[in-house]
Amino acid sequence: VLEFRFRDPSVFRERLSSLPPGGDAVTTQVAPAGDTTQRNNDGSVRRGKSITSQTDQKISVSQLTSPKLCRRGATVDDLLEISYIGSVVETGQIFDGSAVKINGQGVPGRGDDVTLYFVLGKQPFGQFPPSWDTGLYGMCVGGRRRLLIPPVLAYGSTGLPRRGIPPDATLQYDVTLVSINGLSTPQ
Repeated sequence: VLEFRFRDPSVFRERLSSLPPGGDAVTTQVAPAGDTTQRNNDGSVRRGKSITSQTDQKISVSQLTSPKLCRRGATVDDLLEISYIGSVVETGQIFDGSAVKINGQGVPGRGDDVTLYFVLGKQPFGQFPPSWDTGLYGMCVGGRRRLLIPPVLAYGSTGLPRRGIPPDATLQYDVTLVSINGLSTPQ
């Protein structure tokens, strides 16, 4: 039996825009559970590969703090300035952050900045986690959110060993929105 399920992203975005601090998380499924085995056209398992599967892959967003004033949340094409810290849910190990140093050195390309800038919904592939586009939509200046990112939107079945991220790891990002389009006062 083949089943098609269509989701309306506006429902998820609407729920993101009204997240209460400390309340329930908003969750959406990004990939179903099932067989992820690399196969040949005839259905046989590719040479050197093994049978693999995944559980439901869901992104979850919760509001840690909300600003007292917010009339305008972040939307696609906004230039966001954020600070963040990333950790592996399964181990608790911090693997990245806007002000994190690795082996006593700043992360290459960041110039020891404590914040990052990116355009919501328009970032080049691989520059920032794609889940940020999903999880930061509707966020207000001064707000802080926690994003729980499934492996399929993180580093998948290979992980990123040099940064301490094991295969099939769920990532957690705690993100603070510092400014939208250069304005750091609540809008």
